[in-house]
Amino acid sequence: MKALNILFLCCTILAVGCKTQKIAPKPEPVSKETTTKNVTTAATNDSPVNSKEEKVTAAKGEASDFGSKRFYIIIGSFGVYENAQKFKKQLMSEDFFPGILVNESGLYRVSVDSYDDESIARTRISDIQLKFPKYSDVWLLVKK
Repeated sequence: MKALNILFLCCTILAVGCKTQKIAPKPEPVSKETTTKNVTTAATNDSPVNSKEEKVTAAKGEASDFGSKRFYIIIGSFGVYENAQKFKKQLMSEDFFPGILVNESGLYRVSVDSYDDESIARTRISDIQLKFPKYSDVWLLVKK
C-alpha cells in the first residue's frame, strides 16, 4: 500500500511538472535608425549611413591639417585618449590611415578618412561596411 501511494505521488508530480511550455515568438530585428537629435539616416548602396553633426578639433598630437575637412568617417569613439590611441594603432595594422578628433563633450572620435564631399564620404562608408563587417557601425561625422 505504501509503495502504491509513493507511485501515485510520483506520477502526480510528473504529470503536473511536465506541462507544455509556451515558446515566445521570435523578436523582430531592430532597425538601425536612430532617433537621437542631430542624427540622420540615409541609404547608400542599400546600407543605412548614420550621421551626426558636432564641433570637433584635431586631438593633441595629430597632424596640423587634420580636422580641416567637413565630413569624417568615424569608426570608434572613446572617453579615454589612450584607448583611442590603441585603437588607432590597431586600425593602422589593418591598412587604414586613422586620426583622432575630440568633440566639445571630450569624446575622442577615431576617423579613418575625411572628405569635403558628402557623397564620396557616404560611398566610402558603404565600402567599409562591405569589406569590414566588424566595422558595420561606422558613421559619418559632419563638422559644425
